[in-house]
Amino acid sequence: MKTEIVFLAITLMLLGCNNKNNNSPQPTNELSVESIVGIGKVFPQGGIIELAAPASGIVKDIYFKAGDSLNEGDLILMLENSDEELSVKEVDSRIASQKLAMESARFTFEQEKLAHAEQLRLLNDARELLKVGASTGEKVRTLQNEFDQGVEHLKKLENDYKMEQSQLSEMNIQRTSRKNDLDKKIFRVPVDGILLDLSLKTGEAVSQYQPYGSIAPSGPLVVKAEIDELFADRLKVGQSCKVNIPGDSLVAAIGELVYISPDLKKKSLFSDSRTDLEDRRIREIEVSLKEIHKTLFIESKVECSVQLN
Repeated sequence: MKTEIVFLAITLMLLGCNNKNNNSPQPTNELSVESIVGIGKVFPQGGIIELAAPASGIVKDIYFKAGDSLNEGDLILMLENSDEELSVKEVDSRIASQKLAMESARFTFEQEKLAHAEQLRLLNDARELLKVGASTGEKVRTLQNEFDQGVEHLKKLENDYKMEQSQLSEMNIQRTSRKNDLDKKIFRVPVDGILLDLSLKTGEAVSQYQPYGSIAPSGPLVVKAEIDELFADRLKVGQSCKVNIPGDSLVAAIGELVYISPDLKKKSLFSDSRTDLEDRRIREIEVSLKEIHKTLFIESKVECSVQLN
């Protein structure tokens, strides 16, 4: 009997301890995150423009170097173009001769139109005179025959004039084509900006469509950064961002989140190879810089802190 009482007492004590443990507050793993940091780079708005050679050839002259400011239409470099220049001059000479030939054909045609109009007047007069007996039918037939021949001759002269016009038009098209070939030997700036890189040197060969430099267009700067997928769903356009230079605690710039990629990416901005595998996915963002407190160089690495609250 005593053994049963002791056992019952022990059981009640154990149940009391379990209830006490169950009623105690449980620890939570959730943390309140006010900002998230991503690594990014500074770019001109719209990105960097990679320059490609419009034609192949040998570099003749270079007019700018990396770091120079450029205006749209400025001549960066020129390829050897003597053959193209001679081709344009040759067609220009043919055009000049063709214009003279066309003008001669036009003059002949206009003169024949006047003569034909006179033939028609004489024919009409002869018909009127024939009605009153002041002319003969033979005279009218002769004038009619001359008039009909004049019609055919006038048509021929008109066709000759149109042919000369057509040939001139073809020559102008040829000139446009040859001038385009000449212009392709002259590399010009597509936009205002700063020349970041120019890989060619005088005397070097360049192939058509070969990249030969890059330009940072004039305009505001932006930061393109990557945020870990763990916080991808907490990003919103309009969130404030602080930009820091790595190793510097002072804020270099303040901006606003203006773009968020709709998908998760595998590749990092800082990956050296397109085939590199990433352990985690990231979401790309773009930050428009509103306040810049320190000098930020294009393509410089920065830390971008997105304020979530």
